[in-house]
Amino acid sequence: MFLSEIAEPDPKITRLVTIVDQLKTDVDNGKIKPDWTVDQLLSYFRKYDIIIDKNDLYKMIKKPPLKNAISNIQGDKVIFKGQESKKAEVEPTTPDDQKKIVAQMAKNTLK
Repeated sequence: MFLSEIAEPDPKITRLVTIVDQLKTDVDNGKIKPDWTVDQLLSYFRKYDIIIDKNDLYKMIKKPPLKNAISNIQGDKVIFKGQESKKAEVEPTTPDDQKKIVAQMAKNTLK
């Protein structure tokens, strides 16, 4: 690490850290609903002059600061930290879904 990196941090990184921290806080406090798509997240960043594409986003969620706020991207859905278990609790299963799950489990057991 260079002394210049400590003395003069990159303003873009500082802005990204601030935006991600505010987004995570708003999701945790319920000000923003956690069911975001990748496109919505990219638009949110664009609103604050952070221009990235999907490929960059997939790389960035593996490193801080995004790693601290986003646990995963599944398909087109963004999964925020702390929302993984809440999502499982919120989604009730119907009797038809339960039958499908049991049938799938039985099928996998026979293999």
